[in-house]
Amino acid sequence: MKKFLSLITLLLAVSSGMAQVQSNAGIYQTATKAKWTTGASFFAIAAQAGSKNWASGNDLFSFSANTFVNAHANLSKNKWYFDNTLIASYGLINTDEFSTIKNDDKLDIFSTLGIQLNKVKHIVLGAALNFRTQFSNGYDRDYLNQGLKRRTSGFFAPAYLTLAPVGLYYKNEGFEAYGTLIGFRGVIVSNEPYSYVFQGGIIPSNMVNEKNRANVERSVATMYGVDPQKTIQYQVGPYISASYNHEICHNIFYKGRLDLFSDFTNKNSGNIDVFSINIFVFKVNRWLSALYSLDIAYDDDIKKFGYYKDHAAFQSKSILGIGINTRFGSDRIKKHGEHGQRD
Repeated sequence: MKKFLSLITLLLAVSSGMAQVQSNAGIYQTATKAKWTTGASFFAIAAQAGSKNWASGNDLFSFSANTFVNAHANLSKNKWYFDNTLIASYGLINTDEFSTIKNDDKLDIFSTLGIQLNKVKHIVLGAALNFRTQFSNGYDRDYLNQGLKRRTSGFFAPAYLTLAPVGLYYKNEGFEAYGTLIGFRGVIVSNEPYSYVFQGGIIPSNMVNEKNRANVERSVATMYGVDPQKTIQYQVGPYISASYNHEICHNIFYKGRLDLFSDFTNKNSGNIDVFSINIFVFKVNRWLSALYSLDIAYDDDIKKFGYYKDHAAFQSKSILGIGINTRFGSDRIKKHGEHGQRD
């Protein structure tokens, strides 16, 4: 926890220093009024399925409800930019087999602060900050392959905090990309990093068999490559983030981001961690839209897959539904109508 507090202190110091640079730079520039552009899109979708005496088999009843929020707050003044994006989603599904479980859970914040380089169009020199976690607990509902339930995630378990203090940021027509050779990432598991099912993490001898080979439980922190006694793992390496936000054809809008990070400090040095958010909005009218969300991830430090839940794997999660769509904000979009494009 001391290291985590030290990391937060460092982030605050960097932000304060960059704000001071911005203040000093303004002394030598022609004063212009700072301009904020803000906006948010809210989606609420639902789906229901049911069957009775269906020969091929199905749940008797299922119902799901999901919400999505995309928000932004961007500041520009002279050659300075300060852009902030929030993507949050949460969903629940109720079935006869599993009762109520979550089918989506994401909190993602991405911020950039920079200054446009002289005589270089669309290029900004600056810093980036990304924070990612989930809101509530997730569970393995067939733990040890014997039908047990165990908590495997939660708020700040894990959480990913990435800081890139110096890099190049490209902005043009809905496409943005940030890259740096030196990025710092903290992988945090601070909420009950052990969460053992059995006392002391010792698995009863009658459960050590062909279905479960281990006699000791792995901690939740270990599943994400973090030492549970430290709660945070520090990583250093190149970081790239690219996003696109545009109306790809009439009444079909796309917002997506791809993050790539390579850790050069630990045993899996050189491997590339991938995280991607993709949202397609199919607009029917002012209030009604269909939405398709696809998240993709790969991190070889996350070892909680396979039969024995001890391997890394390609991860994907998708949601498709139709529901209410509304938008708020101070900026108005000429044509796109979604996700905070500036005029």
